[in-house]
Amino acid sequence: MSPRHLAQTLASAVLIAWGVANSALARGDLLPDKDSCVLKIGPEIIYFTGYQPGAAQQKKFCEDAPRLGETIFVFDYAAPELREMKAGFRILRQSDDSEDASSMEAAVAASLPAQIYPKGTFSFAHVFAQPGDFIGVVTIDGAAGEHWTARFPFSVGKRRFEISPYYLIAAAGLLALLLFVSSRSQPARARR
Repeated sequence: MSPRHLAQTLASAVLIAWGVANSALARGDLLPDKDSCVLKIGPEIIYFTGYQPGAAQQKKFCEDAPRLGETIFVFDYAAPELREMKAGFRILRQSDDSEDASSMEAAVAASLPAQIYPKGTFSFAHVFAQPGDFIGVVTIDGAAGEHWTARFPFSVGKRRFEISPYYLIAAAGLLALLLFVSSRSQPARARR
């Protein structure tokens, strides 16, 4: 294998690893944005953060709450127009059932009725007693008939295997090294 071919293989592997890592980071309508979590809802965005008070290290999270217990969800509007619209929040237990209205209502673990938040922020606290997978659902309803919904999956009290982009890049580098070593050993075998 020529050095040029090896460089192309390595570049391709790194690009593929980076693309997989970036697509794995976004879940549902929730997008990471530097130090914030951004929830895309209709044409607007809402900043979202989750907290678990009382933890030894009170750390905010976007997608997965590390432990059971009280969990606080905080939403901040990015657009002033949202301050005049009704916002609601529901937590659904994730299931394999269809998304018909009756199965969704049966899956509701907690809810915050829709209302107007003129200060542009609202929060919701819920105590999770059992670990599991959930879906957060934010709805926005406007006076002009707007109805926007954003969903984001999250887990509580479960450890998830996360593939760091650094692991993927390291794996691509290891693959390139193996290809390089195998290409060097092939001419040596051919000379024998």
